[in-house]
Amino acid sequence: MPDDIYLNKQEELFAALEKELADPEKVVAVQIAPAVRVSVGEGFGYAPGEDLTGKTVGLLKALGFDHVVDTPLGADVNIYEEAYEILHALERGDDDYFPVFNSCCIGWRLYCSRAHADICKHISPIASPHMITGSIITSYLQKKLNLPRKRIVSVSIMPCVLKKYETMERLPDGSPYVDYVVTTAELIAWAKKRGLDLKSIPEAEFSELLPGSSKDGVVFGVTGGLVEALLTTLAHVLDVEKEDETFFRKDDTIKERKVKLGEYTLRVLTVHGFANFEKAFKEIQAGKKVHFVEVMNCPYGCVGGPGQPLPPTEEKLKARAEGLRRAADSKRLFATVPQENPTLKMLYRELLERPGSEKARDLLYFHKVELPKD
Repeated sequence: MPDDIYLNKQEELFAALEKELADPEKVVAVQIAPAVRVSVGEGFGYAPGEDLTGKTVGLLKALGFDHVVDTPLGADVNIYEEAYEILHALERGDDDYFPVFNSCCIGWRLYCSRAHADICKHISPIASPHMITGSIITSYLQKKLNLPRKRIVSVSIMPCVLKKYETMERLPDGSPYVDYVVTTAELIAWAKKRGLDLKSIPEAEFSELLPGSSKDGVVFGVTGGLVEALLTTLAHVLDVEKEDETFFRKDDTIKERKVKLGEYTLRVLTVHGFANFEKAFKEIQAGKKVHFVEVMNCPYGCVGGPGQPLPPTEEKLKARAEGLRRAADSKRLFATVPQENPTLKMLYRELLERPGSEKARDLLYFHKVELPKD
């Protein structure tokens, strides 16, 4: 396991990854964040927003990765767990549990810890989709391939340089959720250094061991996507009519709505940009009741992350956002909601048991772990 997060150390990162890939004793798996598929092409002459999922999988296999997994699988697990956490709080009548703030944006979590430490306890206890996917990759491959953790290397392709800090987070056994993070811009540079051109790479499929995700998992990467996923997942759990998705697909900096789901009425809020968060938060401080708040640091959500190709023009960001929403509605996906995803069903059957189980909390939630000093 690396002892460096490789922040602003591009060449050192590439060297470390090449060493891992060349080691015949290692199984090296990689995950792709949803926002990457609609931006990586910009480094190879494609238009912003073009869905290059298959090409990106092919590129990673050409680089030498043994297994390629979709981060939206972890988003499916995240929002499935979140839906039950919120539902149980509603059933208990636990008003003190709310508002719940999302955990998927590390920029938001860092900002909250510095600017609003008193409300950090309301950030969801469920780890980010990136961390969840990394944990699932290592745990599942250990089980299926009968390998020790030290022989499995977990790498992530992320739109956000701050995701590198999540390699410092630890599971209860002291191991990281993810070993290495490579940004979209770094992936482009690495591929070009290896003489690989995305346009000449054939499309490929995700690993047969952990294939597929739902629409809800993919739409996480654009503003409003997390709330869309939460409400459609909750509606499915409660067996009631789902919320109109088009409302949350607007690109407004602040979106707010009261939603009726069976016997429950939820007020949800989405915001991107911390200045906009502060405006919305003043109303919450003044007494406005909100059940769930989606906060994204970057413009338009993860598609505008600080690890994406430059420059981040308004035109590019809008194209990426629209492209990711189209990708979420693609027929290539396994399902609309997480609980219809056969891969998620398999994971709960073989690994996680049920939402909120002890096993799920070990592998999917945040932990405060005292690391060895040696």
